[in-house]
Amino acid sequence: MKLSISRETLFRALRHMSAVVEKRTSIAILGNVRLKAQDNKLETTATDNDLAVQGVAEAFVDEAGVTTVNAQKLFEIVSKIPEGVMVAMELADGGSRLGLTAGKARFSLATLGAEAFPDMTKVDGGVAFDIPSADMKKLLDKVQFAASGDETRAYLTGVYLHTVEADGQKLLRTVATDGHRLAKADLACPEGAEEMPDVILPRKCVTELRKLADEAKTLHVTVSEKKIQAEAADIVLTSKVIDANYPDYDRVIPKDNTAGMVVPRKSLMQAVDRVSILSHEKTRSVRFKLEVGHLALSANNPDQENASEELKVDYDKVPLEVGFNARYLSDLGGQVGGDDMCFFFKDSASPVLVKDPADDSTTFVVMPMRV
Repeated sequence: MKLSISRETLFRALRHMSAVVEKRTSIAILGNVRLKAQDNKLETTATDNDLAVQGVAEAFVDEAGVTTVNAQKLFEIVSKIPEGVMVAMELADGGSRLGLTAGKARFSLATLGAEAFPDMTKVDGGVAFDIPSADMKKLLDKVQFAASGDETRAYLTGVYLHTVEADGQKLLRTVATDGHRLAKADLACPEGAEEMPDVILPRKCVTELRKLADEAKTLHVTVSEKKIQAEAADIVLTSKVIDANYPDYDRVIPKDNTAGMVVPRKSLMQAVDRVSILSHEKTRSVRFKLEVGHLALSANNPDQENASEELKVDYDKVPLEVGFNARYLSDLGGQVGGDDMCFFFKDSASPVLVKDPADDSTTFVVMPMRV
């Protein structure tokens, strides 16, 4: 293998790879990136055996070939090469070394044979469709904060991507929950996605898919029962999905919460941020005391310290007291794009429905706390 490629082109091809490769792995080949040169193109592939990213870059290929080198070392070298420099690569010592030249800098990297490199990029069957990148980003951004961090329940650590029918319309929906809060986002089902299988996207897949959505205006997505693949420009992301059934989330979304409160989002978030300073370090609980037109927030801790603040709100139902985790409230506020937030209560112990008046395609649920 012998080729030359611009530093900028190589850097773009490698920047997605470094996030995929596990820094500590017992399988040496999974710490490497595969480099395949042919037909004046350099194909780069990285995988952790659950997720793979493949890129294709223009290059001047004098001799076709394939090898693998440590992904982190290669990316770090390329990132520190000045812009505008051409990078030359050539296999040496019978293929056991990859020589890299950039200006007056010389590097020699150890290689591993590409024959042991796993190929994850093939997707058998599945349903393919195009989706605007902005829509994919919204579907992921609006819900991923609510996913669980508890690896013992792996199915809750991901984002549930599926189709539903509501009011006679087919929708593409994402849902995430950790058992304490839930987030749901909808959009009109893209053409061709109607028969897509329901899948749970792993956390790492969601992160990389979100990055990929910044690469092009449209993503070409293929979903099978075992994998999801997304293509943007010259980058292809392929990921296994979580092999599990997602819980029936619809039954925990309140249907009869009639006590509605409308509150300015910014004012509420600032008040929660201030009051929670003196909340219990473990629970981070903040109490809401609701009366007609009035919300009182309060918090205290074992050191007998306390804080309180009052806000004017649009509320005309019976008085109500309910507690919340302050961090959960802050997370919700970060997902509401409008000036106001709408809370819908049933009583002090039931799940609370939260809506963004400026976006009826998103729904949030948060469990109250005993305070």
